[in-house]
Formats: sequence, structure tokens, C-alpha cells
Amino acid sequence: MLAEQWTIRKAMIDDLDYFLESYNHIYGIQYNKNTFLELFKKKLKSQASLMCVAVNTLNHAIGCIVCEKQETFQLLKPVLQIKEFFISPKYRKLHVADELYIFVENIALKSGITKIEVMCNLTATTTQYFYLKKKFTLERKTYVKAI
Repeated sequence: MLAEQWTIRKAMIDDLDYFLESYNHIYGIQYNKNTFLELFKKKLKSQASLMCVAVNTLNHAIGCIVCEKQETFQLLKPVLQIKEFFISPKYRKLHVADELYIFVENIALKSGITKIEVMCNLTATTTQYFYLKKKFTLERKTYVKAI
């Protein structure tokens, strides 16, 4: 049964398994749970991290978002960067992502953050469309090197 009502809240340690499953799905690899747990706990405690989860009426997680507050010389104000954003496949057409994003944006505004950034794959047209609907604009490209 698909529970079509949900609430959104900040993540807790009990959400570990859902975040782990989400990362496994996003990246197509199996993360070590103990290693993931240590980083998860650090992020939950960090003032720079914002992790939120959507849960349905059965208290099952159906979506999550991970953001990091960054201080930049360029803007002289903090920026919130969306690092990961995942909605369980069977909930993707129910606007869970819209509500989860709005929840995060409201927290950012209350914290005095006036800019949100996200990097997304240039071939991820669904993702690009989502952010364009939210009035994001393309500003720059990022090059990455694994060392």
C-alpha cells in the first residue's frame, strides 16, 4: 500500500538505513555500513550540515536531502549547497521532492542564507527541469579530479 501523505523533518540517527540505501541507489555501490554510520553521525552533529527526510504515515522514509552550508569569499555570505537529493521511485510523481525542497529552502531563509546551489549532471534532464522550475539558473561548471 502506498501511503500518499507524508511529513518532513530533520534527519535522526534512526534514519541511517534509509540514507544508506539512498546512497547505494544513487551511486550504484554498496557502502560499508559502519563507515557510513560514522560519517552520518558527524553530519547530524555538524552545524554546517542539513539533512532532512520525508516519512509517510507508516513512518517509512520516502525521500531525503543532504545539504552543506558553505562560506564563500565570492558572496561574503553563506550558501547552502544541495549535495544529495533522493526520492524513493514509487513516490517520485507525488511532489515529495517539491515539498522537501521547500522545507529546506525555508530553513535556509530562516538561517539568513540567501542562495542555494546544486550541481547536477548535464544529461540529467529530469533533475535539471526540477531545478529550473524552482528558478535556479546555470552559473558555472565544475571540474573534478580524483586524487
